Amino acid sequence: MLDAFEKLILRVLQRNGRASTQELSDAVGLSPSPCWRRVKRLEEDGFITNYAAILDARKLGLNALAYVHVSLVDHSEATIDRFQGFVAKNEQVLECASITGDFDFTLKIAATDPEALEQFIMHNILRLGVVRTTRTNFILRQLKVSAVLPVDL
Repeated sequence: MLDAFEKLILRVLQRNGRASTQELSDAVGLSPSPCWRRVKRLEEDGFITNYAAILDARKLGLNALAYVHVSLVDHSEATIDRFQGFVAKNEQVLECASITGDFDFTLKIAATDPEALEQFIMHNILRLGVVRTTRTNFILRQLKVSAVLPVDL
């Protein structure tokens, strides 16, 4: 169980992963040493898994984002391993989730333009040999993008 200080540390770090120990300790009301120890414990216990910069996709020329829903040919271990291996190593796949319903997975894919997304689907996803069908939904406008998890739920 997390105490109030640890929850506050997590909330602050989610919004500013570059906060110094002093900034973090000021924000949560602890002196720097105990604050630093709590951060290290949260990292060691797996509550904090990584630190990352959030980039602007458009400034990088990634003007096409889409959700690609994927149905596999079967659910054998080999099929799932092949698909998951592809997802793990491909940087264009921003997110992957196993889902309920008519499809097995949904992927969030980044590409430079719609044609590049089509090429990615045709030459990478469908050529895996384990995908039965896909359905693509282009993201027209993102109303909210967040990696901040609700710590108090």
